[in-house]
Amino acid sequence: MDDRFNDNKRCFVCGKNNQDGLRLEFRVDRERGEASVEVVFPGRFQGWEGIVHGGLLATVLDEAMIKAAWARAMRCVTGEITVRYVKPAQVAEAYRLTGRVTGARGKIVLAESELLGDDGESVARASGKLFRVS
Repeated sequence: MDDRFNDNKRCFVCGKNNQDGLRLEFRVDRERGEASVEVVFPGRFQGWEGIVHGGLLATVLDEAMIKAAWARAMRCVTGEITVRYVKPAQVAEAYRLTGRVTGARGKIVLAESELLGDDGESVARASGKLFRVS
């Protein structure tokens, strides 16, 4: 595997140069190994009418874990992700997305992420194993 990963700012979730993406700007807490951002999903990302497509929820949960690892100066890619959908996310509503590192051993980084509604209730959450890359 080629482990040279370059950021050309075209990431679907956070790339500033991706006009079709979400262009999220995560806040990171380096001491705690956490990342967070507010996200509103446009209607073009729906699955069922008015409901955010589940694949997109998995995508942003994945990115939150990667950004949390980045907060700890660990550049990673996802090796495994498990997503638990709690309730449907509505398009055009604001959600809080958080990620945090829960452990690390060698090249493996463990992380969690969660999407919360404005009422503070969980909409979806994920856990994952990330691989450190150079």
